[in-house]
Amino acid sequence: MIIETVVSTVNKDNEPHFAAVGVEFIQQKAVFNLYKKSHTFSNLKNKDSGIINVVDKAEYLLKAALGSAKIDFSKIEKRNLYYLTDCCSYYQFKLINIEEQAEKYLVKVEITEAEENRKYIGFNRANNLLVEAAVIASRIGITKTKNDLVQFINQNRKVINKTGDKNTQELLKFLERNI
Repeated sequence: MIIETVVSTVNKDNEPHFAAVGVEFIQQKAVFNLYKKSHTFSNLKNKDSGIINVVDKAEYLLKAALGSAKIDFSKIEKRNLYYLTDCCSYYQFKLINIEEQAEKYLVKVEITEAEENRKYIGFNRANNLLVEAAVIASRIGITKTKNDLVQFINQNRKVINKTGDKNTQELLKFLERNI
């Protein structure tokens, strides 16, 4: 099963980068796909470690997908890695292998440490739709267009407003401002 997460890596200037990434956990390992031109892939080539953040708020996936710098994060000093302060749990990893595929790379990592901040609650219907919007947003310019995202939002706006809360409606406005 693939879980939508936020993967954090560090660029060559030692600054954090956050990306929405679907991850499959397999015992003490994880696998995920990265597009060849992604910042996350470039960062992993420079530093072969990072963090997988498990979240229960669509906000983090949307902000990571849209490259928003307004994400609260904390630093693990001894490893020079960053995690989302409000994530449910996070997994530090070390790169094992990168396998080239068509337009992506299959990345295999070993989980070296795991921390749980709080219980994972899950997503309601509105948040599930916003997570899907984050996936579409993360693929703009690769396999999706802005028009695909606008169309998705227009098709699902009524359900998002009906099943979400005030925060969900604010996220919808944030998404519309940033596309």
